Amino acid sequence: LHISAHDDQYQWDFRTHRKAGEIFASGSDPYDPNVLLNQEGASFLYTYPPATLCFYWLFSLTAYKTAFHIFLLVKCILLIGLIVFWKKAFLRQEGDSLFYLFSLLAFNCAVFLDLIAGNINLVEQILLWVGFFFYLKKRLVLFCVFALLAASFKMTPIFFLVLLLLCDHEKKYAYLVGAGSIFLAYLLIQYLILPDMFTGFIRNALTVVGESGVVGPSTQKFVKEIFRMISQMFGPVSPTIITMVVIGLAAIVVFLSSRACLLLKRSLIDHEDNQKIILFLVCLVYALIHPRFKDYAYMLLIVPSYYIMKNIRYTKAFPFLFIFAILASPHLILPGIDILSSIVWRYFPLIFAYTIWGLYLYEIYS
Repeated sequence: LHISAHDDQYQWDFRTHRKAGEIFASGSDPYDPNVLLNQEGASFLYTYPPATLCFYWLFSLTAYKTAFHIFLLVKCILLIGLIVFWKKAFLRQEGDSLFYLFSLLAFNCAVFLDLIAGNINLVEQILLWVGFFFYLKKRLVLFCVFALLAASFKMTPIFFLVLLLLCDHEKKYAYLVGAGSIFLAYLLIQYLILPDMFTGFIRNALTVVGESGVVGPSTQKFVKEIFRMISQMFGPVSPTIITMVVIGLAAIVVFLSSRACLLLKRSLIDHEDNQKIILFLVCLVYALIHPRFKDYAYMLLIVPSYYIMKNIRYTKAFPFLFIFAILASPHLILPGIDILSSIVWRYFPLIFAYTIWGLYLYEIYS
């Protein structure tokens, strides 16, 4: 209701993307900064493939306020469905009533941040989780279909095809090659039909750096923030060193996680949820190594986090982890260490994500 009453302030992503669809329909190039950024309501570059412009063009067929409320209403309905689906499909025993509160408040209220921004993230999440459901049911063709649909806007969710390598299906390599080929064809066809726009899409995607801190609490931004503080105290730090540290951290996350997945697959304890744990661990790896993981994107980790919190060996730790997950305020500064406190709260979702990742590794290695 609050967002609906302030249609001139919120869903800024939707405003820009809808305007890009409108420009596309008029025959102009929405990837040209001089065209898009001169439009009222557009505040940043369009960074999705040309085919996605058809989706946003549909919302330009009606007045902005009508489109605004339709988009918001549909997202609210989808969100309710997604949370219920999470609980029934992935948290059968763990899904108590506290999960609803956790979904709304975890990771700095990522769910609310998604509604405020008006991003396509929620649709992407639904497609991914439906795909994950089929993956656990070993219906890999449907998993590939939904993974490809989820990757059609931001492309990076194509990463989840790596799950095919972690299952025991005899045709997994054929599915991986087939899905990868379809995704490359999806991009190639757009390049052949709209070469100028596709080139503009690549240019914009590489140009956008992304916000840091609360809005973009990714590992890459966190490392850069730490080195920025170090440079203020001891002098400039080479960008090469920063890049090497980021790559090193990503390599450690991938190595330890892949080893944990192999341990689960080779385990003598044939737990029915082993494949689900592997899936959740891959979700964490994706979030931790993604160079531009936004605040609302942490929705992806709601289910993996709640699952391990309810299944850790020390069950009495659940209340403390629950409070830790939902207690995040950038206005809370610990006395005497203002700078450290500021960084902790600005990157709190990332810190909690690393905590959850550590819990998975601890449980698996133990």
